[in-house]
Order: sequence, then structure tokens, then C-alpha cells
Amino acid sequence: DYFKLWYTVQEIVMCLVLSLLSQGSRSSAVRLQALNRPGVCGLDNSGNSCYLNAVLQCLCSTVPLVEHLLNQDTRKELCRMAEVFVRLLEEMWLGRSSSCAPVEARSVLCSILPQFNNYSQQDAQELLLFLLNALHDNLKKMRSSIRQPRQDQNRNCATAAGESTIVSHLFEGTLGYMTLCMHCDHQAHSTQTFTVLSLPIPTDNIKCSIQDCLSLFFEQSILTGTEQMLCSVCGLRRETAVLTCLEKPPEILMLHLKRFGCKGRNQVKLRTNVVFSMRLDLTPFLSSSVQNTSYSSYRLYAVVNHAGHLNMGHYTAMCHNTLTRTWHCFDDSAVKEVQDSLVQSPNAYLLLYSRKPFQKPKIYGL
Repeated sequence: DYFKLWYTVQEIVMCLVLSLLSQGSRSSAVRLQALNRPGVCGLDNSGNSCYLNAVLQCLCSTVPLVEHLLNQDTRKELCRMAEVFVRLLEEMWLGRSSSCAPVEARSVLCSILPQFNNYSQQDAQELLLFLLNALHDNLKKMRSSIRQPRQDQNRNCATAAGESTIVSHLFEGTLGYMTLCMHCDHQAHSTQTFTVLSLPIPTDNIKCSIQDCLSLFFEQSILTGTEQMLCSVCGLRRETAVLTCLEKPPEILMLHLKRFGCKGRNQVKLRTNVVFSMRLDLTPFLSSSVQNTSYSSYRLYAVVNHAGHLNMGHYTAMCHNTLTRTWHCFDDSAVKEVQDSLVQSPNAYLLLYSRKPFQKPKIYGL
């Protein structure tokens, strides 16, 4: 009886061990299967390239941009820079690997933007702007070469310069400025296009909200001293009140938190925890001409985080996948699915919001 009981216990223990191992292998398979999804692809670090990888993940999650660039008609006349970028997007959406190496994309990027041709830590926001501008210029040249005979391209370059592309359509917005002369009350109105709103962070605060940063950006300012503006009525430089508003909010709103700045003579990083939400209401900052419209409500779909110090840190990205309706954390080649509650982070540096919810992407081969 003793030996029977001993063997019975051994069998029970062995069954439990095998069951646990089986469950572990199944969960590993589920994790691997989860990471082998369209649009969920890690990017290998090719030498302090985390800033590039984080930005590429955010653009890969911008479904309208991906749809347009992977369209067969768009790809017919792309130049090398745009084509390399598009091939990378294609691999990230249609590839079978859990990660890929953006070596060619980085090489082409460095050839046209030599300031990134090193292994130093770079600013993700600066790269994002340069990358979008380069892509915009490439698409403009492509459209110009299709429309104009080759001998007329130089003569018509001024016309092409003002053309819109998918980049300007999605990312460009317009700020309105109302200036008021404090001496004669003369008002003047001007506008300026933008791609990214760089928001100041309230100083001496451990914690604030994204609405606090927006309010600080749009608050009325008074220009005095050397900043005084020339009043067309007075004919002199006068103290001027400046009111800023959103004249035309973009389809994709990119917010840059100004964490890197100066304190006295020292460059520092602000570690204020900026609390942001999945939904953003811009109503308080809209001009009267666009209030009470669908422009005011935005949904968060991507975040770039920066951990570490000013000159030595690490970039990661949090992106929402339209197909699975889940969030993923992209840490170079390492990718994991995360709960919505974990998207909030005190390391947030760039926030990307969409005015319209993304639908399932219409990509050939998906």
C-alpha cells in the first residue's frame, strides 16, 4: 500500500508538471501568435537608433498614411527615399517576422539628413519633423514629374511648391493670431501652418494635465520691450497683446511636450508627470469659426516615451493597433501587448491623436 501510494503521488506530481509545461508552451505560442500580427512588428536597434524606431512605429500606426503610401498607384513613381520607407511599412504590415531591421531606411535617411548620420542620441521630435518634410517634398516632386513634361519641371517648380500631399493633408493645421495694439486698440489677424504643437510644461509642478499644457500654450501674452510689434496705425512699436487659437485643427494632432530646456546655464530635462487621456477635447482653444464642429474631439493612438537623462536615455513607443483594437509597447525589437491603463506614463514625450477613428486598413495583400 505504501508503494502504491508513493507511485500515485509521483504520477499526480508528474501530471501537474506536464500540465504546467503545456500551459506555458500554449501561452508562449499565444504571445508569439499575438506578435505576428499585421502592423505589430519590432524594429532592431542598429546602434542607438531607438529614437528612429519609436518614430517609425508611430507612423506605421497612422493608418491613413500607410493606406495611401502602400497604394499601388502611389508606389509607381516614388523616389528612392519614399520607396525605401514604403517597403519598410510593407514589411511591418505584411511581413511574417516578429521584428525586422530598418537598416536601409536609416541609411537613406542619413544620406539626406546628415545630422542623423552618427550613433549619438537624437531628438525624436526633430527626426519626426524632418522625416515628414522629406516625405512631403518627395511626394510633391513625384506629382510634379507626372503632371509636367520633363523640360517644364524647373519652370513650374513654384507652382508645385504650394501643392498638398497626404502628409500636409493629415498633419498640417493652422494657428490664428489676433494682435491688439495696447495704445490705439488696433487689431490685426494672421495665420501660420504647423505640423507639431510644442507645448510648454508648467514649471515647479510634479504633476499636471495635458490640458494645463495646452492652456499655457494658448494663453494671452503681452509683447513688451524689444519684442514690441510695429503698429500700422501708430507707426511706432507698441506693447501688443497676442491671442492664439486653432483656426484649422489637423486630422492628426501631434503634441510635443517640451521636456528638454535650460535652467540657468544648465540644460535639464523636466520630469513633470503630464497626465493625458485617451480622448482630447480642443473646444476651449478653437477659433469661433470652427467651434461646435467635429474638429474638437480627438482619440489617442500613439505615444513616444523618453526615459533617462538629457544626453543619455532611451525611446520607446506605445501604439494602438486598429485590427486587434489593442495597445502594444515597442521597445526596439521587443514587443508586448499592454492594457489601456498602462499607456499613461510620466515619460511621455510625443502624443499623437486622430480626429477620426481609424478603420481596418485597405492594404493590398492584407
